[in-house]
Amino acid sequence: MSESYMVKSPLLNLDSQFTCLDKVPEKFLPAVITSSHGALPERCKSLTNSRNELLSGESPTSLYPLAPQPLQSAICKVVEETGLKRYCFENEEVTDALLSDILVAIDKLQLRAVPLVADLIQQLEDEALNQIKQALEKRKNKRKQTKPLSLTNAQRTRIAVTASEEAWQELLSDTTALLPDVWQERLAVWSQLEEVFTELGLITGLGFDLSKGVFQSHGWLDITRLNKLVKKLPKLQSLIRDLGRDEQTEGSVLEEIVIKMSVASRHEKYVATPLIPMETKGITRSDSISRMLPQEASLLTNPVLKKLWHAKRAEHALLSYSVEGTEVLEIEEVREQESLSNKQGHRNNKNRGPMVICLDTSGSMKGLPENIAKATVLECMKVAYKEKRRCYVYLFGSKKEISELDLTLDTSGFNELLNFLTMSFGGGTDAEGPLNKALEKCDSEEWYKADILLVSDGEFPVSSGLSRKIGNRREKQGLQVHGIQIGSSHYTSMSKICDPMHYFSEWVDLKR
Repeated sequence: MSESYMVKSPLLNLDSQFTCLDKVPEKFLPAVITSSHGALPERCKSLTNSRNELLSGESPTSLYPLAPQPLQSAICKVVEETGLKRYCFENEEVTDALLSDILVAIDKLQLRAVPLVADLIQQLEDEALNQIKQALEKRKNKRKQTKPLSLTNAQRTRIAVTASEEAWQELLSDTTALLPDVWQERLAVWSQLEEVFTELGLITGLGFDLSKGVFQSHGWLDITRLNKLVKKLPKLQSLIRDLGRDEQTEGSVLEEIVIKMSVASRHEKYVATPLIPMETKGITRSDSISRMLPQEASLLTNPVLKKLWHAKRAEHALLSYSVEGTEVLEIEEVREQESLSNKQGHRNNKNRGPMVICLDTSGSMKGLPENIAKATVLECMKVAYKEKRRCYVYLFGSKKEISELDLTLDTSGFNELLNFLTMSFGGGTDAEGPLNKALEKCDSEEWYKADILLVSDGEFPVSSGLSRKIGNRREKQGLQVHGIQIGSSHYTSMSKICDPMHYFSEWVDLKR
């Protein structure tokens, strides 16, 4: 039994030496194990404490011994100045991505520091020995040196400390090398997103997975671009806020929609110009060979005066005939006219019901219609969150091609929105399927007070059965089916089922 104990004891000791690794996240184990600075338990404690500090929204002040003190101070300064620590608050994805890049920077700088410190130590030791040698030579009672000059251990220690300080001072003169450029890009995107979602709080607190490259997705950039587009559509914002019925009345307000039209007019303008030789007006100086006087041409016959001719031409000083003509320019002036469409109803936004959006994703929606459609979805999400309302989206194309999007402000809901914003529109148009699904949803108790918003270019057939369903619910339940027609403003099938209709055909200021 004692022999068995003797065999197990070393293994138990070996296990106890590595228990400190249990608290280290798996992705950081290579960095902690391979580092040569400090003991393993100290490195483990340094990493876990630094990670916890970032998760708490603080600077990583516990990086030592993973990083020497000067490097730790520089890293904390960068994290403070860039504002990265507030994006790390309770966000493991951002924290771990930042900490990984910090550890990479530490390794690179320490590899550069080793030869630099060694060179400085050699240089400082040589200087110290020279100083000792010069001091001995100045003594009056010179004695022949039998022993080679050397430094004490204390002197060597001081020199090593000085060399290390000077080396890190040189390496950290440019702190931009501490973090890769991608963090500046992320900070710029986050700043723009905060402007878009100011009413939603800190958007990065939702836990986006950096490892999946979500910050390289065009969806993030599309959000900021579409937000600028929404700001040009105040009436679209008003329309979305007024979707959904409230508890007092079944009606719904639809205010003025501004339709901007471009009116072009042309007229002629006469401009006098020397470039059109219609009339000789006198004598002038120029560099024009075709209009120079004969006496100037005579200079070319003499080898010496030929140089004078070239000098006069270079200085635009050749005597020439002055000509003038009239050019007719056609000027086009574009001015905008506004047309107002008024709809009346109640103006109380409190306790409004949910929103159900049917969005056309057919190929005919490419370009500006697609941008307006995506801006509509983005605005619906913002309004739904701000007013604590539900919002559901049906994306439809060809027959039986229906995708459903529940606009909830959580990780899955927001990632679905990002996927939608990067989606390309294509295929045919079948609006009947999604509209029937939307009507079924509005029949449920949870969505009973919802209104439907149909966004399309109007190019789809409408059956009489669908028209009757919508008409019955409009009459009995007060259901409103709003229509946003993007494209041509002529009569389409949308007007059979949508009341009221809104047209976005002449919004010239939305062109990119």
